[in-house]
Amino acid sequence: MEISLTGKRVFITGATGAIGGAILKALKESGAWVAGSYFQSEEEAARLMGQGVFMVQADLSDRARARGCVASVLEQGPLDALIYAAGNTRDRTIFRLTDSDWDDVRGLHLDGLVACTQAVLPAMRERKSGKLIAVGSLSGSIGRAGQANYSAVKAATVAFVKSVAREAGRFGITANVILPGFVDSRMTRAAPPAAWERAKADSALGTISSAETVASFAAWLLSDLAQGVTGQIFQLDSRVV
Repeated sequence: MEISLTGKRVFITGATGAIGGAILKALKESGAWVAGSYFQSEEEAARLMGQGVFMVQADLSDRARARGCVASVLEQGPLDALIYAAGNTRDRTIFRLTDSDWDDVRGLHLDGLVACTQAVLPAMRERKSGKLIAVGSLSGSIGRAGQANYSAVKAATVAFVKSVAREAGRFGITANVILPGFVDSRMTRAAPPAAWERAKADSALGTISSAETVASFAAWLLSDLAQGVTGQIFQLDSRVV
């Protein structure tokens, strides 16, 4: 089934990352107008701008800058959807976790998500239509050793999105979370080899997850085929829990 997103306008944070980039590519190929944010990946951002993608540089862990980033995108026109795919890790055991480790992860994953969501919702409420997709993690459901900070904010992501779904549903706005699994990315490449082996061992298929699978599902979730779907957590993974 071919999905058409012609006429849809979507803002994707973390658009130069593996997951955000794959989603941006899929949505653009489906006919959507796409905008993206990035922090340090200037070369990739320039490549995307060369393809006509509106890109904004911002540190989304700073809530004021996150709101300013969304404002810049909204100056280009109204948005039909926000996809929050920005992320980082600062993995340490709880015995060695520093305030900076905690603040850096909470800031980008949670503060940025909240600020961007609050910035897009008023116009969506006025139009009685809009979609929010947040990229979560299985770590937020089960907790992982060495990832107390990451697991905590990903658990909070689920609770936040479910609350948004309840509060905004009467305005025609949907909110869902995608759990993409262990995907080959800059973030996971920083993980030790043992983490990769564990991900493969935990997979019923013995494989690593695909960013393209996540992108295809995101496109479906943004399409008219997914009307009425909200407050859900979608685990796109082969790890059976």
